[in-house]
Amino acid sequence: MSPSSTPALTEHERPTWLYPFRQDAQLGWHGELVLRPLLPVSLVNGDRETPRLAGLVASGADLTLVSALLAEQLGIDLEDSEGEGAHRFGIGEVRARYKTIDLRLHSPDAEQDPDTEHSPDTEQDGYRQWRSQIGFVQDWPSNGFVVLGNVGFFDQFEVAISAFAHSVAVTDPDTDRDASPDPDPERLGPGLPGAGEEDYVSAAPRPDFAPED
Repeated sequence: MSPSSTPALTEHERPTWLYPFRQDAQLGWHGELVLRPLLPVSLVNGDRETPRLAGLVASGADLTLVSALLAEQLGIDLEDSEGEGAHRFGIGEVRARYKTIDLRLHSPDAEQDPDTEHSPDTEQDGYRQWRSQIGFVQDWPSNGFVVLGNVGFFDQFEVAISAFAHSVAVTDPDTDRDASPDPDPERLGPGLPGAGEEDYVSAAPRPDFAPED
């Protein structure tokens, strides 16, 4: 299924979106700073949606996985799931229950102002939306952390990850490759020219927000 666009992004306006790696708030094994391919994504079920979440681009993951606590916020009953199964995550294994919902990938230039975060009818807050089955996992590391796997992400886009350039390029499969922009060195990640405090996020295990009552 080909991703759809907001009114600001028509069928003829689907550029390659370039995302800089973002710095994890945690330090690495030897105290070094860690950059990760984290994309701004959200989940939608009918008229309910999550805040923007940190989506880790993970080509080794077979399925897109999220916290089961998000199901309550989205009005999803996991007792009425579409099946369940085991999936490897890191060095361990998790068990997920499946539901089909809508996912959104937000533009790298999207507004970060909370007052406009859920107003997608502007070019600055554009997103691409698609529908897929994903896995909801109990005891997930963080409510705001999503693993973007082969089903639910890589099967929707052409994705190029560059550890050298510290960036992720995401293109719709039907987009003209010749129209793809060259990477801008001013946007290649925290610690480099053009990076601001907003580029620093955390994928650390922590509750980013509580599900709605």
